Amino acid sequence: MSLDNDTATRAIEAYFGSSVFSEEPTWCSVLLDEVTTAFDSPDDLHTALDLMNLRVEVPAPSA
Repeated sequence: MSLDNDTATRAIEAYFGSSVFSEEPTWCSVLLDEVTTAFDSPDDLHTALDLMNLRVEVPAPSA
């Protein structure tokens, strides 16, 4: 079983933020095409993205 487009879109937005599709439309469309055939669940997708270390780390505010 693979992810459908809607589930994959929600998983990508949950991981990168809701603006990722408007900020990086080409990259997201390629990612969406690939993840719908490569992963079975949003958790599998998030695990793979964590392993690739693609999430931007936001530094903690200094006190």
